[in-house]
Amino acid sequence: MAELYFFVPRDRIQDVVDCGLKLSEWYDREITLPGAPGSRIVLKAYLNPRDDRARYNDPNYKCIRLNVDLEYCKVADWSLYDLGREVPQLMQKYYESIVPLKDYRFGTYRVPEVLVFTSVLPEYIEVTGEVQDIPLLYEDSESIYLANQMEKHEELYRDSGNHLLYAFYVFLESKGQVVRYEDKDKKYAAFFARDGAEYTVLRIP
Repeated sequence: MAELYFFVPRDRIQDVVDCGLKLSEWYDREITLPGAPGSRIVLKAYLNPRDDRARYNDPNYKCIRLNVDLEYCKVADWSLYDLGREVPQLMQKYYESIVPLKDYRFGTYRVPEVLVFTSVLPEYIEVTGEVQDIPLLYEDSESIYLANQMEKHEELYRDSGNHLLYAFYVFLESKGQVVRYEDKDKKYAAFFARDGAEYTVLRIP
């Protein structure tokens, strides 16, 4: 069974506790899975309640925990779906990102969404407390995703993040927030804050 999280308006909690989550009523959207005939409606759930930051902090919503058979769960990269609505060629990448939940590796997607293809009966629903009563192993999916990306960068460049920091400070320079001084022979750059005495020295990539 998969342990998932879903947000319900507070005034509907009792309905859900009594009747469960009916797919036909609570579905998020209709999608066509690659290689599958026709389209299907899906619930959108989360691996971590903090992955839906807006509703997690909204007092009008309540988080519930679901236990769902893995057979009815797939994971997709919601970031690609969101971008794909504006950049159509990315929507195909979104569909290619869909994998069975049992095959998903945590930290692969920045905002993983769990597509649930079944209704959830009341006995498989639990209302969580104001503080999560089951410890979560990580802050949110975005944090573990970014940590993984940093780790990949370090494995490739072994520069303790110097490339990334250099690019970031060049960005700050473009915004007029820092002034850059470089010694190209020694391959060092110093970035000084315009509004203070703080500075950062980095290697030039």
